[in-house]
Amino acid sequence: MRFSNKTVIVTGAGRGIGEAYALGFAREGANVVVADIDASGAESTAKRIEQAGGKSLVQVMDVTKKAEVERMVEKTVEQFSRVDVLVNNAGVLFQEPFISSTEEQYHKIYDVNVKGLFLCAQAVAKQMIKQKKGKIINVSSIAAIVGQANLSLYSSSKGAVLSLTRAMALELAPYNIQVNAILPGTTETPMAAQALANPETRALLTSGIPLGRLGKPEDHVGAVLYFASEESNWCTGQTLIVDGGYSMV
Repeated sequence: MRFSNKTVIVTGAGRGIGEAYALGFAREGANVVVADIDASGAESTAKRIEQAGGKSLVQVMDVTKKAEVERMVEKTVEQFSRVDVLVNNAGVLFQEPFISSTEEQYHKIYDVNVKGLFLCAQAVAKQMIKQKKGKIINVSSIAAIVGQANLSLYSSSKGAVLSLTRAMALELAPYNIQVNAILPGTTETPMAAQALANPETRALLTSGIPLGRLGKPEDHVGAVLYFASEESNWCTGQTLIVDGGYSMV
């Protein structure tokens, strides 16, 4: 197994794509830190990992709180001695027309999607520098590179993730830390459930995907395993789009 004796932190691992990432790493032998603000979701993912014979550590925490992020990293190192991979997956989404988007929505999206990612990466990078090795994978979105109505705040926050990825990759390269980004397309997750509940919206989104269907969380596991593995050691500051071909049309 590719990740035997490796330790992986996945934020937002309590449901959706984050849960699929966590289970995928566990199947490959990793020790998985299941980090989420929702205790029940985190416990559920960890239980599935343990039932399959894997090792996990639940960390109920808020990525926007520096002290909680630093405590998560400390607990990870205490239990598993190191951090080999960070998957910055935690995120929030609001569907709101640009003209009626609120200041509160702006702050919430940027706090979680940008500040939270920054805090987690910074705390983990300090440990990886000591190890002289590591992988950081930031989860952006195709909304960062294509226009989508009613997602102006979300899209711009995910664009910031791409900029951070490139800057982090450059600064951390001397320490043998690779930083890359994944851009998921529309996927059937709890976060997207409200939008996909509308049959017209669902049909419209599906019609624009050349492969003819919406994504499932499991469709994204291969991409994260690649960026986390030794196979991507000469790949940094890059993006991998997983969207059924939507963004190429």
